[in-house]
Amino acid sequence: MKLSVYTKEAEGKKFFYVYVGREFHYRPTYIMWISKDLIQTDEEGRLFIQFPVIGCDIKQGKKESTLILKKGNLNMYYYMIECGYRGSSYIDKVFTGDDEQTFTYFFDYYHSERGNLGISRGVLALTKSQKIRVSWHRDGRLYGAPASGVTILYSDGKIEQLTDTDLEELAELQEEKV
Repeated sequence: MKLSVYTKEAEGKKFFYVYVGREFHYRPTYIMWISKDLIQTDEEGRLFIQFPVIGCDIKQGKKESTLILKKGNLNMYYYMIECGYRGSSYIDKVFTGDDEQTFTYFFDYYHSERGNLGISRGVLALTKSQKIRVSWHRDGRLYGAPASGVTILYSDGKIEQLTDTDLEELAELQEEKV
């Protein structure tokens, strides 16, 4: 997952930030200021940040809607589950499978100014773990898409989607000890 990075200049210095989430009348949930060490450039010269971000840490700014991403020893994952048409999506649980502490920052993404076309839910998860599992469900007009499932995000960028039927099959296999 890539997010476009914006710049702001003040007193001759450049500062980098991204918008996370999109709420009522397209206001961002968070403005995340980013250390220049974590920013990448594509072949056309545009700045972006690639998730998962390995080797980072996050700090809450003075405002509740401000986050500061800098170098550290943790991993940050970004995940958003798309809602159905005129529906909503929900993140039930974010877990690592280890006893590691995970910091989560939830956000909404409105698909229209007031959310009439649907509201998707997303999360920024900060942990030491090399993978996270996100349990989710959604409603609205899904047009054949699964209503719930689990997504596994790995630190190398790999993503696994497990739907309800996949989880039932895995539970059966574990019972039979295959």
